[in-house]
Amino acid sequence: MDDIYGQEQAKRAIQIAVAGRHNILLSVSPGSGKTMFAKSLKNLLPALSESEIVEVTKLHSLGEHTIINNPIVDRPFRSPHHTASRASIIGGGSKVQPGEISLAHRGVLFLDELLEYPRTVLESLRQPLEDHEITVSRANGKFNFPANFLLVATMNPCPCGFLGDPEKTCICSQNQILNYQKRLSGPLLDRIDLTVSVSRVPHEKLLNNKMSTKSQQECIFI
Repeated sequence: MDDIYGQEQAKRAIQIAVAGRHNILLSVSPGSGKTMFAKSLKNLLPALSESEIVEVTKLHSLGEHTIINNPIVDRPFRSPHHTASRASIIGGGSKVQPGEISLAHRGVLFLDELLEYPRTVLESLRQPLEDHEITVSRANGKFNFPANFLLVATMNPCPCGFLGDPEKTCICSQNQILNYQKRLSGPLLDRIDLTVSVSRVPHEKLLNNKMSTKSQQECIFI
């Protein structure tokens, strides 16, 4: 977190999200460092307790081709691609297995470019975000998997990504912007506690911070 220059509002929001286990949505322009934010959030999470280690390891051992030789001691950080199938994210398949939301249990589920995921996948997140578990129904029975995860999602403010950007002009029409933002339904948005707009840090500020940090390090070395 200390390696991120600027973005004080976003960093504060991430700290609050981790402390209170609040789901967070970052509305960002391209080049704002959204992936860095998500990875830095993982380092702020507390260590797994002994009971959580057993719980997480059992879940990850349910995969058909998964062999767990040692207990999983780090909190999971799952980041499925937006082209992943609904079954791989929610759970299911011909031989019912936990999906990405269950493999993220006690950890973080990172959905980059949230609105690029199919609508059916996004709507399927509503139950686990509310109940912290997912029920997969099949002809041979129902299967319940835990899914208590911290959701970290990112999205562009518009299709081109530059709505509200001080340097680049948005080329999207009003209808394109409205249709794009409508992909995120109200019931799902209600389950996201924090929504933060993140803008790009000017190159001049980044260079000044780097030069300042370098000078301080040289002074300490001397």
